[in-house]
Amino acid sequence: MARRNSHVFRTFLARFTLPLLIAASTAGLSSASLLAQEPTPIPFQGYITAVHPSGTFDVDGKHVVTTPETVYGIMGGKTPRMNSPLQDRLQPGAWVQVTDDRYKNTKAAKAAATILIRDDWDQKLSGLGVIAKVISSGQQPVFEADGYRIRITPATITSFAGSLKSLADVGTNIWLRYEGRRDRNGVLVAAKAQFIQAKPPKLKPLKHWEEDSDFQFRPPSSGPKPSPTPKGSVPPFVDYPKDDAVLTQDGGIRWGMLGGLHKIPADNALQARIRRVGMSLVPAYQRQLPADDPAKIPFHFYAVDARNFRCDLIPFDGLILIPTQAVDRLKNDDQLAAVLADGLAGELQRQGARAASDNRILASAYLAGDVAEAFIPGMSLVTLAGGATVATKVTIELAEQRARMALALMADAGYDPWQAPEAWRLLVPKKLPKDLSKLKYPDFSCYELGILNLQYKSAKARPSAPAVTASAQTAQP
Repeated sequence: MARRNSHVFRTFLARFTLPLLIAASTAGLSSASLLAQEPTPIPFQGYITAVHPSGTFDVDGKHVVTTPETVYGIMGGKTPRMNSPLQDRLQPGAWVQVTDDRYKNTKAAKAAATILIRDDWDQKLSGLGVIAKVISSGQQPVFEADGYRIRITPATITSFAGSLKSLADVGTNIWLRYEGRRDRNGVLVAAKAQFIQAKPPKLKPLKHWEEDSDFQFRPPSSGPKPSPTPKGSVPPFVDYPKDDAVLTQDGGIRWGMLGGLHKIPADNALQARIRRVGMSLVPAYQRQLPADDPAKIPFHFYAVDARNFRCDLIPFDGLILIPTQAVDRLKNDDQLAAVLADGLAGELQRQGARAASDNRILASAYLAGDVAEAFIPGMSLVTLAGGATVATKVTIELAEQRARMALALMADAGYDPWQAPEAWRLLVPKKLPKDLSKLKYPDFSCYELGILNLQYKSAKARPSAPAVTASAQTAQP
């Protein structure tokens, strides 16, 4: 096919280009001047992944520099112009389309002739999430749900299900189905809001996740080596060690996805760190639920020896594992929190799938059971990085939802959410390069950057200008 196309291209040149040059010469134009004409530049687009002190920024692995002649505009908006206040929006996480100026190249970058910025504030958003936090109350309350801050206004069309009658009855652990758009502060202003008091029955195994699983689990212990749990057993049948126990015996897990028996090391310092960071991420409302409340998730966090994995693993309710190999790559507790928060968000998301199934509060594909079937054991942002083209739409939406929720969990617990994209960038490659500045940002790191740009604009969190060559390999949502 390539050879045939090459032949067609040569034929095209022979039939059309030569006569055109002859005609141009006859008309008083030189062939040299015709050939000197540059083709129209093709714009490129993507998320800004880094901004440098030199005035350059990175998009899709390309270094871009602005000049006094660069013009700025909004995609689909009015005619771009120079000296625009839109220059201030050139921050990590902004989606831009750049047309370079082929006549003004620098050694470091292409000079940008036109920069168009996507107005992400104007996107219509909808979804379902549990209210994890009441940010403010009153006539216009703001709730944290589904990774968004959602404001209810007098103009919001509200409805209530179950025993809920008004906003006065709404608090944490209530499910919120919403539609709306962000304001300039990144708060989602709800046009519609339905509040549901979920009443999940005794938790049932999710299809393709907890059913028919060859599963055994034994936590590390402080006493004699205990017997493995019966095949297929799940909490509360597992006897977990106390938080202050001095571990002396390794634990282990056998799970279909992992294959074989994997050691959970009796490393006191390591397991204490994993437990401390993990438990600090658990939402306050979850910690305050009575032990017998069906909505309470019994969270436990462990590091496991699983060298083929570099993401969080969540084999059953409340058990969140992270490979020791992943821990070794992460640079600080903020990045560790990013990975554990992804697993914790997955647990809350899985509970949401059960709530949707039990209460029939979602429509179309969700009611058809696609949500539960879209769950993949242990799937994390790393699993989908670079594979978005083969993932189903529902799977991508679930991963993006989990990313938003994880960022909110990190921020609520006092961790820097801007470290999340960096964590996944460190975990994606099978082997780290010697020069870490050459690491690329995976798809969902870029998605997180977009959310951070809209919702977490604090001076502390916004990254400085790192000297990196970062490529945002992502498609426009």
